[in-house]
Amino acid sequence: MKKVIPFLLLILLFAGAAWFFLMKPADPVHELPPPVIAPASTAAPEPLPPQPESAVVYTEPEPVPVIPPEPLPALNESDPEVMQELGEIAGVDPLTQYLAADNVISRVVASVDSLTSRQVPVHINPISPAEDTLVVDKEGESVVLSEQNFTRYDGYVELMQNTDTDSLVTFYRRYSPLFQQAWEQNGGLGSFDIRMLEVIDNLLETPDVTGPIYLTKPEAVYLFEDPELEAMTAGQKVLVRMGSANAAVVKEKLSEIKEQLESEGE
Repeated sequence: MKKVIPFLLLILLFAGAAWFFLMKPADPVHELPPPVIAPASTAAPEPLPPQPESAVVYTEPEPVPVIPPEPLPALNESDPEVMQELGEIAGVDPLTQYLAADNVISRVVASVDSLTSRQVPVHINPISPAEDTLVVDKEGESVVLSEQNFTRYDGYVELMQNTDTDSLVTFYRRYSPLFQQAWEQNGGLGSFDIRMLEVIDNLLETPDVTGPIYLTKPEAVYLFEDPELEAMTAGQKVLVRMGSANAAVVKEKLSEIKEQLESEGE
């Protein structure tokens, strides 16, 4: 405070001096004798001395303060915070309806990794299964996947479509260290970012099946009659079972997520 007082006094003094010179009355005018005009000189005028160049003062920009991010919770204690942030992004009600509330990050990592396998184990899936059972129609002796079956996935697709991509990627980036930790605990090697992009590419390669989808039931579950469809990965089969229109919405969202993740990694 003692260093501030002289500085304030200097400001007051300069302000008072400026006020004095601006407000004082002008000096009286005195009559002067007529000027004497000297004869013109024939000598060349002496050159004016060079004017000093005005110094250019460069000021350093003020440093932008860096605000450190909030510390992350431990992976096994992250569920309350993760669910709260996801609720702010997607809404609390649909989140409660469709997402498991325990071991969220670990479930997501294991589930994403399994999407390129033959099936996703139920116990690791973070998403609640679609209500009711598979809906099929009969065409003579053939069994066809019913279009009514596609509506079972409408709620999931609507939730994904309405979720802001920027917010979703920001959420993922904040908790990326926990996703990586869960990936390594799950036995994964390398970067989970790379693995997730591989899975997204696999899903985007899912064929668009618009015609009738014939099924067969050799045992307890239905299989695709077309061997090429049956040979697809678990994630691709889910996209086919939800119908062409729903699959297109999911692919569009996945493309947006992939584009943002890749642009941030450049």
